[in-house]
Amino acid sequence: MDQDNATPVYFDDATGTLVFADERIELRPKTYAVAKFLAAHPQQVCSKETIMNAVWENSFVEDQAVFQSINEIRRKFAPTAVIQTYPRRGYAWLLPTTSQPAIQSQTQTATKRSKPRWLLLSVLVPVLLGSVTIGWFSFVDTGERSSWLQERPRSKTTKHQALMVLPTDTTALTNDDRGLGFGALQTVLQRLPTDSDRTVFQASDVLDIMDRKPVAEPADYFAVSGATQIISSKLSGVPGEYSLLFTVWHRDGTQRHGVLHGGTLEQVISDYTEALMLQLFGELARPHRGASSLLTTTLTHRAMTLLAQGETQAAIPYLESAVLEHPEEPMQRFLLARSYLHLGQAESALPHIEAGLTALDALPPQPLRGRLLYLKGVALMANNLPAASHFLRAAQETAEAQQDWLYHAYAKAMQGQVLIQQQRFSEAEPLLAESLRYQQLLNCPLGIVQGHLDYFDFYFAQGNTAKARAELQLAEQIVLERNLEMVQSTIEDYKIKSIKS
Repeated sequence: MDQDNATPVYFDDATGTLVFADERIELRPKTYAVAKFLAAHPQQVCSKETIMNAVWENSFVEDQAVFQSINEIRRKFAPTAVIQTYPRRGYAWLLPTTSQPAIQSQTQTATKRSKPRWLLLSVLVPVLLGSVTIGWFSFVDTGERSSWLQERPRSKTTKHQALMVLPTDTTALTNDDRGLGFGALQTVLQRLPTDSDRTVFQASDVLDIMDRKPVAEPADYFAVSGATQIISSKLSGVPGEYSLLFTVWHRDGTQRHGVLHGGTLEQVISDYTEALMLQLFGELARPHRGASSLLTTTLTHRAMTLLAQGETQAAIPYLESAVLEHPEEPMQRFLLARSYLHLGQAESALPHIEAGLTALDALPPQPLRGRLLYLKGVALMANNLPAASHFLRAAQETAEAQQDWLYHAYAKAMQGQVLIQQQRFSEAEPLLAESLRYQQLLNCPLGIVQGHLDYFDFYFAQGNTAKARAELQLAEQIVLERNLEMVQSTIEDYKIKSIKS
């Protein structure tokens, strides 16, 4: 034990594994991130909230995710003590680290003290209209099964569980990523494990079941398959600001919801897989925060669904309820403030912006601060242009520091709008140009459309209606080519403005 405690740990970011005592330790991506975060603060007590904000940034997860990762790390290092628990305070990393790997044998790539014997079986899953061959699946020998599988609560519905993950609905996306639904499905399936208690339907099985009968909602697939759990998901947003809503449907009629946010599709899909693994395979005890956490997630899920449908007014009561249930959560404050601004209600947005910024003061730096500063600048544009300019510059600088290029571009564009209102056109044009260039690099159709509309405002304010109409035509062409119905009414408003001139 003493010798092990003196052995350094090497973090191999290229493979997402650890090297300890000449052996390679495999961890799930989020668990690896937890270990690396703790190791970066040796002997320092890190609270659950600090870990969650560092590893699950901009995602709604429960405390159980931290507990699960801590337990996984301990199992992989056992019997060596790697993490010390300080009740009601947090966790501290105990082992030294090194920047150089030290593996004596290239053949020692198995997981530390976890070498299960894998058996292959062929399984037939009964379905209502026949039988579908599910194919080969593996399970861990009961003598060496990980404790997180042994401790999983028993299902009350059926002895054997069958999981069906549906292709992600990408119809709300506004660019060429709409075809990623089946790609996301395959990515998730490749990472979800199977065991003797659960079968995961493969992509071909899912497509076969979906072809049998059109359904009104995912739960209807229970009638034409042997599934006991069905996962549906919907992806929306633009590059730099994606959201993924998912629902776990159970045969007994119960549901569980999740909401994830990320700057890239890869990040969101990876977090989606991690969330499913926690809910279905690793988590599961009763949520530490109690029912309120589940209620908050459900409320936010419903609100995000309405926002994706353009029903901003209908989404606000759900977001208000989520904020009341979990007032210290800055992401919900951001969503609510943005919704109020979308409806032109700046006075209602400002208190939530301030509360969100205050909540972030106690958290590690994250992109959400720049986004809230941006909203504050926008909210102040109606009656305080100097203050609006100040906060938009702060938003731009914060977004740049966090490499949040989407809101970096937004902040520049809105600064340009402030300068247009102040008739400082020579200062506004470079900001509008740079913002449009960023949107083009991000390949964000909505952002590009807005960039051309900003130029319409720029030329229109100077009385150059010919150039203003040319920019409007460019914006309208993109809207028609990309079928961006959500901004069609905006284009019509600009046309009316152009005609009246």
